[in-house]
Amino acid sequence: MKHLLYLLSTVLLFFYAACSDSDNGIDMAWKNANDKAYQEIVDKPDYKEIKTKSGPSGVYYKPLDSISQMKGIEHPLHTSKVKVLYYGAYYDGTVFDAGSRIYNDKGELTEQTPPAPKSFLTSGTIRGFSFALQNMVVGDVWDIWIPYWLGYGETGYINPSTGQVQIKAYSVLHFVVELVEITQYPQ
Repeated sequence: MKHLLYLLSTVLLFFYAACSDSDNGIDMAWKNANDKAYQEIVDKPDYKEIKTKSGPSGVYYKPLDSISQMKGIEHPLHTSKVKVLYYGAYYDGTVFDAGSRIYNDKGELTEQTPPAPKSFLTSGTIRGFSFALQNMVVGDVWDIWIPYWLGYGETGYINPSTGQVQIKAYSVLHFVVELVEITQYPQ
């Protein structure tokens, strides 16, 4: 009887361990591929890590050629309202937000007449995007990589109106961003 209970508990433990990731909805292949892609960016010497007041952030960026003739000197604050042109993609290049896309993944202009910049408060974005914006000046165009823990985390983003997954869980996010204007700079 003792051996039967031991065997049964071992089988149940093995079954739980084998199923726990899928029961939680975690796509381990996706998570591992994102972790690998993020590590590749971290290891590239041309990418720099953004520092915050409390230390390294985990957000990496590479400045690209600026299309602006005049670069600003002020950095947005956490509570600033800004206008940006950007696109966002997964590590594999699949674009998830092309609402104001004017750049390709090499930072090259893809349209002669860009769409209107999106305007928002820096505090209304994911933490990694906010960290990047606060280190940019008007006219900067950056290639930015944000780890999942500073993006949409372990749960991703589900559109509340449709219930559809907009951003997958554990996604490393890649953005090309131009800071067009700081429209509101708190005094």
